[in-house]
Amino acid sequence: MQKTTPSSIWIYTGHYSINDYQLSNNIVFERKFMRYYKLLIIFFSTLFFTACTDDSVSTGSSLLDNSDNIVVGCDTFSLQSQMIIAQNFNSSPDSMLLGEADNMFGTIDADILTQLACPVGYRYPESSEVDSVVLFLFYRTWFGSGESPLSIRVYELDRSTFDYDTPYPLDLDVTEFCSFDDSIRLTENDYVFTAKNHRDSVYASSALGYTPCIRMKLNSKFTNSFFGRSDFSSQEIFNKNFKGLYITSSFGGSTVLYITSINLAVYYHFSYSKLDKDTVVNDSKVFYANSEVRQVNRVNYPVNNLEKIKNDSITYVVAPGNIYTRISIPMFDMSSSIKDSLEGRRPYVNKAELVVPVLNFGTNADVFSDNRDKWAQPAEKMLLIKEKSAQRFFKNNELPSDTCAILSDFTIMTDDNGKQTSLYSYDLAELLTNQLRENQTDSVLQMLLIPVDVSMATTQSSIYSSSATSSITAVQPEQTISVTAIRSAQNAKAPMVLDVTYTGL
Repeated sequence: MQKTTPSSIWIYTGHYSINDYQLSNNIVFERKFMRYYKLLIIFFSTLFFTACTDDSVSTGSSLLDNSDNIVVGCDTFSLQSQMIIAQNFNSSPDSMLLGEADNMFGTIDADILTQLACPVGYRYPESSEVDSVVLFLFYRTWFGSGESPLSIRVYELDRSTFDYDTPYPLDLDVTEFCSFDDSIRLTENDYVFTAKNHRDSVYASSALGYTPCIRMKLNSKFTNSFFGRSDFSSQEIFNKNFKGLYITSSFGGSTVLYITSINLAVYYHFSYSKLDKDTVVNDSKVFYANSEVRQVNRVNYPVNNLEKIKNDSITYVVAPGNIYTRISIPMFDMSSSIKDSLEGRRPYVNKAELVVPVLNFGTNADVFSDNRDKWAQPAEKMLLIKEKSAQRFFKNNELPSDTCAILSDFTIMTDDNGKQTSLYSYDLAELLTNQLRENQTDSVLQMLLIPVDVSMATTQSSIYSSSATSSITAVQPEQTISVTAIRSAQNAKAPMVLDVTYTGL
């Protein structure tokens, strides 16, 4: 009897470099791989001593070509990064900034232009008479000082209205929409208040508490005019008759409000006869600034001081200034290296973790020396997305996927000596596998780091169980103020690299 020779497994190991953040993960990978490799050796050894054929049968590795082998490789690729100013990806935010405040990067000055949704088909009851029109601005929090006075002024847009699908820039020219004539000013006097010591609030069941608000009674001229524009047959006709509101701050340079909701309430009364008696009914109709119409946040944020402090070792991501960091992945070099190693086999990237260190938090925060900017903190959530897909992603309200956009939470790590390290981490394995297999191997793959706001929904598994799962329902560019300083790919001491572990079958 002739012993058969089992099929062999060919293991290839390329250049392998481990950075500080990946050491433990790679050790785990190597240990798991060696364990499985030993099991395979035992398995094939068993076949070796038990299988047999007669002299007329020839089987084993002599009949197998290299395409049956499994190839494992590891490579390290250098990345590039740079700070860029990009277009406004947030075409219609559901929250906005209002006010003015100064920080070490510059002065942020924010106004709001908004349409109101038409209650299509609605009619005021016969004999209705208007009593008042009140504007409500609800805010969740504020940036800067909560005790400095802030003055709010409101105008009616009188020149043009907004197109629903047009992406307007953050620094749009307000004079294209509003003439600032005294005749369209909607308040007799400016509304002056402090964010911390608000005069009004409304209970919100979703927040399980009271939401502070600004309650502004608009003047009688606008009240009568708006009540008379009661053609609610369509949103288009309503927009033609009422173009929208411009809300701005007239003075106060220390506070920026984070506005989460805008409503315009019309209070009116009407009478009717019941049992030969006249009955007076007081009622109201609320017009909402919601997703059915356009809201535009004009933000002026000249971060000129970034020029003074930026260098080759640091790049920045600033919201809402549309300042992002572009990370360039050398796809052509990666594809060539991996294809050479795999010799025609189908590539699969097992591990490719991108670690983005944050420098303005914890023990690394000495990059900022100005204590005024404690509210300009790193973004809580950072999206890494293909640059060419960003506009489509936000316009179509897409959700993160491993092959286009990857979401990371701001993470703080503490070592045994109590030293804190803050970072974002991204698993690029699926994205790179998809790029390699579909031959989407442009010279360089451009990715953007964009701070985002994420909406979540909680779903109960069943009516008989108390367990629940959370899922992402929406991702939009961040409307709060954040400044994130990250270590660049060109950092002399610790450049940003990407360690890739791959197999070919």
